[in-house]
Amino acid sequence: MNISIWWAIPALTGLIGVLMVGGGLGRLFRFKMFSGLSRFLFGGVFLSGTAVAVLAGMNLQTYARLTYERPAAEITFSQTSPQAFTATMRVPTGQGEDFGEPVIFELTGDAFRVDARFLKWKPWANVTGYDAIFRLDRLQGRFDEVNQENNAPPKAFDLSPVGTSAALDIYQLSRKNEIFKNLKAVDAIYGNGAYAPMADGAVYEVVATQSGLVPRPKNEAAREAALQWGAPTSLKTPSLGQVGE
Repeated sequence: MNISIWWAIPALTGLIGVLMVGGGLGRLFRFKMFSGLSRFLFGGVFLSGTAVAVLAGMNLQTYARLTYERPAAEITFSQTSPQAFTATMRVPTGQGEDFGEPVIFELTGDAFRVDARFLKWKPWANVTGYDAIFRLDRLQGRFDEVNQENNAPPKAFDLSPVGTSAALDIYQLSRKNEIFKNLKAVDAIYGNGAYAPMADGAVYEVVATQSGLVPRPKNEAAREAALQWGAPTSLKTPSLGQVGE
């Protein structure tokens, strides 16, 4: 249900309640006790319903605002050799649901990691309509084995030219804007990163929540890779290459 309906319903019931209470009081003043009292009581019931609907609408609005998320990037993987993948990234253009031109990266490892710089608002600011501001910062591969990670040459890609969620600098906004400083609306400015397994043909949608990034599998290849990667070793099923060996 559209959230705006939660405000239309109490507005309508509130109007009916006010009209009935006003009509009831008018009849009581004209000594029409029965009809006046009936209208007054029914109007009170409508106003009580309005209060309940307003509270429900506020709770729904609060939940929707605090859990709001939007796409930050879409990444498709193609395996070129063991622990080597071509990552094709597209970021939103800011115009509806359109994505920009793809950008190609060559990653090594078992998983990918995407980092961003975040400006997180206080919850009350989220509820009033302010969404977290983020700027994509870095993309890199990640090995599951620590020793392999330590022995591999570090390689990361700068994402700041690729795209950002807003045409302004998050540090300038928080440090120089006197209104935000006085209201103390900014909760924190920090770096945030998330990683997930790479697999041939896997597609991930990286979404930005009010507090950080979430890489969400978008197709079966990504979901299967995430399940295998997240399961304990004893529960992992053999890959196609291991079946029958």
